Amino acid sequence: MDLCRKTGIGKSAMSQYLRGSFEPKQQKLYALAAALDVSEAWLMGYDVPKERRKPAFSEASDSLSASHSQTRELSFDSFYFNVPDDSMEGVHIPKGSVALVKRSSVFTSGQVVHCWLENQLETLRTFHEKGDTIMLLAASAGCEPVICSRADLANGLLKIDGVVTQVTIRL
Repeated sequence: MDLCRKTGIGKSAMSQYLRGSFEPKQQKLYALAAALDVSEAWLMGYDVPKERRKPAFSEASDSLSASHSQTRELSFDSFYFNVPDDSMEGVHIPKGSVALVKRSSVFTSGQVVHCWLENQLETLRTFHEKGDTIMLLAASAGCEPVICSRADLANGLLKIDGVVTQVTIRL
């Protein structure tokens, strides 16, 4: 199969994807979408444009994607994030769910955002702002809030990639 060769996905796995008996992991989904020249979201069945957007790197996302390229692609307007823990269970985002994140640099208090804590822990938190102070709160007990300033965001000590617009919970 030409698609197997282009993506590096084995024939057995490809057959399971096509039958719908198994869903590709994020890295394989990206490879399939790139080989077919379609958007990942469209390939997953979401009602979005089929066209694949060209990368639009900024300096910050370019350096971050280079250091974290094995986790996900950071170059498109939206991306999927596999929730790694139960820190947001209090707002009905359990571990293992998939969040669709829309890239944005504008945030409103109360929104759930995708962020990098201490530039290494990739997670979701609820964004709150008062004056120059930013608070990122988990929705489950036992998780400490992250309190920083707008300057920390501007200086890259804190990175917020965007706002969660949809969550798919896997049963």
